[in-house]
Amino acid sequence: MNAKYKAEAIHVDSELTDIRIIADGKKRHMWGKYGLRREIDLAATLAENTIPLLIGTGIGVAARELLKQKERTLLILDCEKEILAVSGLKEELRKHSNVIWINTDSPQNAARHIMELEEASGKKIQLLKNPFYLRLSPFYGLTEKILIDQSGQKAEFPVWPKFQQEKPRILLLTSQYFLMGEIVAACQRLGVPHMFINMDAKEMELDLFVARISAAINTFRPDFVLTVNHLGVDQEGILNTLLRKFQLPLASWFVDNPMLILPLYQAQENKNTTIFTWDADRMDSLREMGFSNIFHLPLGTDQTRFLPSKGCTEERWARDISFVGNSMVLKTARRMEAAGISGQLAARYKEVAHAFGEGTAHSVIKFLQTDYPELLPEFENLVTPHRKLAFETLVIWQATLEYRLSCVKQTLKFNPLIVGDDGWNQLLQNDKTWEYHSELSYYEDLPRFYPCSKINFNCTSQQMKGAVNQRVFDVPACNGFILTDHRYQIEKLFDPGKEIAVYKTPDEIPLLVEKYLKDEPARQQIIKSARKRILAEHTYDCRIKLLIKSMRQTYK
Repeated sequence: MNAKYKAEAIHVDSELTDIRIIADGKKRHMWGKYGLRREIDLAATLAENTIPLLIGTGIGVAARELLKQKERTLLILDCEKEILAVSGLKEELRKHSNVIWINTDSPQNAARHIMELEEASGKKIQLLKNPFYLRLSPFYGLTEKILIDQSGQKAEFPVWPKFQQEKPRILLLTSQYFLMGEIVAACQRLGVPHMFINMDAKEMELDLFVARISAAINTFRPDFVLTVNHLGVDQEGILNTLLRKFQLPLASWFVDNPMLILPLYQAQENKNTTIFTWDADRMDSLREMGFSNIFHLPLGTDQTRFLPSKGCTEERWARDISFVGNSMVLKTARRMEAAGISGQLAARYKEVAHAFGEGTAHSVIKFLQTDYPELLPEFENLVTPHRKLAFETLVIWQATLEYRLSCVKQTLKFNPLIVGDDGWNQLLQNDKTWEYHSELSYYEDLPRFYPCSKINFNCTSQQMKGAVNQRVFDVPACNGFILTDHRYQIEKLFDPGKEIAVYKTPDEIPLLVEKYLKDEPARQQIIKSARKRILAEHTYDCRIKLLIKSMRQTYK
């Protein structure tokens, strides 16, 4: 949430029941209608013989409950002047002689003061957290991180030799991201010992987060931790702090643009973290961010899912040519809203996106610096990392929309079947030479869908200018033919013209479509060659073997 906000107190029968925050044109409530009960429950979690540290005064109910025991000391960490001004709680609570108010804008000073109070009292301080404050400002999460870090120095963290066995033990931070299922399946096929913990909860309490991770590490004794796109890694750095205590390395495999993800994580580059990126063009930018252990690891396919079939078993899908992909219409609209842009940024973002798509730049920020320096002041005025990244993503998605649309239009005279979101009906509403099909299931439908088209058409997202996407591996794996746009990294993966068919410009598309529609033997030979190469080099089994080898070389 934006640090700049307006606060409004909500009263029912003259009693404060909630706080409403207005930031970036959006309204958010601290509690909603259950605030009274939630704060009573929060106070009830206090353990015996501990000193409560209340993070955020909220609507004051928890504080009053805790102060019913008059001999108890109550620590309060709350620096939100706007909220305190409308609630009036600071004046009320400071009347109690046993209330100690920690008021500083420095997480380090706040944590130091709290630890001094804990040492002086001889009692353990227990954090009672209003989750709204942790979302409101990074100050509270950073203070908590320092406290966890300092308390961890007093705890015992067992350390064991890593990578001593032929097959290392991997702790997987799972999520709903599709690739983790493939990683688990590959580990099973390879006989690699693995354990996974589900970190899908968006607002897991910090003590529960620490307890779950620590218990898993102590029980399983892994050689390293693996995640995808940094999912399961907290932005404040608690996980990285814990892993350093256990001397346990972290591997994060990015299959989306890491430059649109990592800036949200506060200074977590260290030798304990290894980054794997599907796009080799991102490696220099990652080095600039301070990461030293970086490897190129492309996408691949799960050969047990994308199996060759006996042909098209669903006649309703049989076509000369098809395209599976997102129109980017809704995605750009959502990024536009998240960025909250106005002025010249709003007026010219499509111009910027078009130029970005036409060029070779990989970073939107660097592209603005070199080609649109006059827009940089407005970009910097977006202030928060989330809004800046939303604008960068908006430019990339808009560039993808334009590029993808220009490529797909070149196939229209061949009556393609377009599979994707409803945005295609908006983009191509004036064209009648194509058919629409709603989105298909990646796991259940696409392995059966790809063999039904003589040509599976592909055009890559503009988030990568040189890398290839998932489809170039999946389609041939199940005996489908693919015509894809040329990306220079494809030449290290396939032999263009022999193992894969490529077009270098949209203008080449119609001639190549005509050529391959007429030449089934050529299509079949390319499919056969591509599948042979994929099974030998581009399965997820191959990728996991390479990832393990890289981690062993880095940390043994």
